[in-house]
Order: sequence, then C-alpha cells, then structure tokens
Amino acid sequence: ENGDKDYMNTLPIEAVIFIAVCIMILVVLSIRAILLHSARPRENRADDFMPISPTIQWLNTAGSILIAANDGNFHYMAGHGFPGSKKYQQVFKEMLWEYWGINDHQSSIETMKNLIDYGMRADYKEEMEELQEEYSQLSEKQLIEIEKQTGNVNASEYSYLPKMLMAYRRYGENALLGWDIGRASFILQCCYLVGYISMEEMLDLAVDGGKMAQKVFANWEQMMESYLLGVQYWQNEDAKDPKSMTMERWTLYDKMWNGKKPYKYIPYVTTPFETELSKEVTTDEYGITKEHWKSYEKFKNRK
Repeated sequence: ENGDKDYMNTLPIEAVIFIAVCIMILVVLSIRAILLHSARPRENRADDFMPISPTIQWLNTAGSILIAANDGNFHYMAGHGFPGSKKYQQVFKEMLWEYWGINDHQSSIETMKNLIDYGMRADYKEEMEELQEEYSQLSEKQLIEIEKQTGNVNASEYSYLPKMLMAYRRYGENALLGWDIGRASFILQCCYLVGYISMEEMLDLAVDGGKMAQKVFANWEQMMESYLLGVQYWQNEDAKDPKSMTMERWTLYDKMWNGKKPYKYIPYVTTPFETELSKEVTTDEYGITKEHWKSYEKFKNRK
C-alpha cells in the first residue's frame, strides 16, 4: 500500500487530473449506456432472434403469463420444448393430469375443444347474469360499497364484485375469452410435447382459438387484461391483495410488458397481435423453422 501511495505522489499534478477525468468520463458513459438501454422505446425491445414459427410465437405470447410463471423461455414451444431435452415431459404429464384430467389423446382433444368453445367463460356468464339481475341498477361506486359492507374495508374498483360485474357489462362472456384462449394456447402445446396429440391437431385447435381472440380483442393489452380477469375470477379474490395470485400474475405481466428483468425482450412487441395464424406445419417437431435450425444452438439459452 505504501508503495502505491509513494508512486501516486510522484506523478505530476497534470497526470493525476488526466486520470481522474478519464475515470469520470468512463463512469458517465457507462451510466448513459444503462439509461439509454432502459429508456429504449417499447417498439425497439423486440427479440431479433425467434426460431419458432410465427404461429407458435403467437401461441406462446397468448400464454405468456403461464410461461413466465413456469420460468419458461419464449424461444421454445410452451417455454420448455426444445431438442435434446425430455425432462419437461414428466412435469407436463403430471400437470395435465392434476389440473386438467388429461392423460391421453381423447381427453386432450375433448378437454381443449371444450376450453376453446366454452371454457370458464360459460360459468362466468351464468354467475354474472345472476349478479346483474340482483344489482342491475347499481353503479360501480355502489358495488364497491356493497363489497365494503361484506367486510372488505379496503374495497375498490379492483375488488371481485365491481371488477367482475363491470367487465361483464362491457364485454359479456367474452370478458374471459383471453383467459380461456391464453390457457388453451399453452396447454395444447403441452399436450403435443408429451405425445398425446399431433402437431396438426395442436395447430388445428390452437389456431381456431387464436382467431377467435383476434376477432374480439384489438391488441395484446386487451387480451392479457382479459386473461388476468380470468385469474381473479378463478381465485375469487381482490386483485389488489398483495398476497393474491392475481397480483402475482399482474406483477409478472408488468415485467414482461415493460421489459423489466429478467425479460430483456418484450414478447408483445416481438409478436404482432394481428399475426396471420396458420394450421400448416412448416417447422420441425419442436416448432423451429428451417432457416433458424443452424443458428439455434448458438442462441437457445438466451432469455
């Protein structure tokens, strides 16, 4: 240490100033680079390497919250299906059976077709019709007051009764369409990856569901808000409760929507909502397009 101090003391004052200025410039440039990166417009936060087909990209984006919740990678089918990896198969099989009662070809087709054609929005419609009959004359503010009377002293427009009923008044049963199609987009890929259905069958059902969503919603924001409304309906909870699954999912969505860590690239920018969806099989068994196969190994571990 003393040697270093003696050396510095022997430097001319001009040299010391020059070194200090250089260090300051490096610090300023580093901070500027960080700020410029974080402040990039959303439209410039698209992933420039996407090996899977545009249709599968769309399905992954529709199921983005599920993929994020399962720590998936948007370069893979369902976030986990890629060459050389079979470890996801048993996890997917257990999930499909436990949550969906799916364990073979027939149960995959029947369950997923029912989800696309009816889904949870059928139950939502029935329940909302009853609530609408009971509270048809009440405004959002009055619905919040009813929530408070039931013991939810912190009730707001995000609480269950006002949130669900106001959404139904605006969109009818389609208020939950994003929830049903988002789940179908992910689960159908899982059914394919474990071998229950073919690629053709997966695309046939998934594209039908995707086109339904494209007719109802104008953009990803509308569809994802519908998905999150479905989470809240499923859990029957206050969306602003910090301990709720709805808040947990909203937090994930906010990170993806704004490109916050660990999501350097924004899936909703990478894949246009109006992407033309195709039932034609144009990829290998993992959804990877021919033009990307050679470079796939180099990029497969990118987030």
